[in-house]
Amino acid sequence: MKKTFILILFLLLAAAASPAQTKNKYSYLKQKQFIPVELGKVYLGMPFADFARQIDLKNAEVDNRFEWLEATLPFAKGNIESINFKVYGLTEEDNAKFIYKTTTGKKTERNEDYEVEVQMIDPAKIPAKGIVYEISLRYKKAFDLKAQAIKMFGVSKDVYKAGDQFHIYDMQWTKKTTDGLTWLIRYYEETNALMLAGVIPKTEWDPGV
Repeated sequence: MKKTFILILFLLLAAAASPAQTKNKYSYLKQKQFIPVELGKVYLGMPFADFARQIDLKNAEVDNRFEWLEATLPFAKGNIESINFKVYGLTEEDNAKFIYKTTTGKKTERNEDYEVEVQMIDPAKIPAKGIVYEISLRYKKAFDLKAQAIKMFGVSKDVYKAGDQFHIYDMQWTKKTTDGLTWLIRYYEETNALMLAGVIPKTEWDPGV
């Protein structure tokens, strides 16, 4: 009888602990200070399926040649022109469930039409796996992204100096939010782009990988 009681107590405690162990520790409320308002309630470490409910991915073009899934899509909102994001935690089998091939029209620099085969996303088939760990935003050329970045993240001490071959960015910040996430933020002057990356375990930004 005593052994049965101990077993039941153990099972009850395990069941109570389970939700806390699987709950996503990252949140929009704790990261919103670093999220451009045009994106709405997205955040780094967000489940991919939840991200797809916030951002319309029907026009996203996929590149899944690497360990992560990467996609780019037009995003004409505010001063943003396009979004590029990366997802960790999906297998080839997972990708095959929601990625499909199709042909789409493109234009050359001379405004000539041509067609190319691309990989696209079916948002309705995204599995309950994978997290978004990096979001890069390309802004309109006329928008002063440098001033906006300094306003959001402060004056950077890590800046490009003429002749420095090791700087692939123009300004970089390292920040931390109260959900425990370390951020790597980069501004690129030539493309007028901003990268927001989370140093999340097992992703490409994890120093141990």
